[in-house]
Amino acid sequence: MKATACVWCSELIKVDDTYNDLQHAGVCSQGCRDAEYVFNIHWSDEAINRRAHYRELTEGKNDG
Repeated sequence: MKATACVWCSELIKVDDTYNDLQHAGVCSQGCRDAEYVFNIHWSDEAINRRAHYRELTEGKNDG
């Protein structure tokens, strides 16, 4: 076991030796797990690009 920090509240947690910060999200509680899940749904690169594309289609390009 090794130690890492929760991705939401930074509390120290123990994880398996196979844990990789670049591939996994360590969480300390169900609340932090839920927050990570919701964040990834609404603020993933795909979701952000989807909203920008929809805005472009409905409002036109903002050329500044």
